Amino acid sequence: MKKHLNIYIEGNLNNVDFNFYSQSGAYKYDIHAVYKNGDSVHVDLEAEGSEENLNNYVEYLKTGPLRKNINLFRVEEAEFIGINGFKSLKVHKDEFTFKQKVQNIFKKKKSY
Repeated sequence: MKKHLNIYIEGNLNNVDFNFYSQSGAYKYDIHAVYKNGDSVHVDLEAEGSEENLNNYVEYLKTGPLRKNINLFRVEEAEFIGINGFKSLKVHKDEFTFKQKVQNIFKKKKSY
């Protein structure tokens, strides 16, 4: 039976090629996925495949050579949607941390 997983990864990902690593694992385990890179800290993956292949893929991502760069790894099951292939999307490119974003919002308000 085919399943769909949403995988959320956070960490120090700006110096590693997590896109290449996740795509290599997808081909290795016959996973269809959409890779969403929001910034240098967050990666979201929507992955579909058989239960066994998905379990192997998640373990590959979690425990592979890039694991030292991961601070948060969360997996949620979702409704199967029929992803075909591996797609890589840049959702938005943001060089600021959350703290910097909030500080910038308040700086803009004060300048009025």
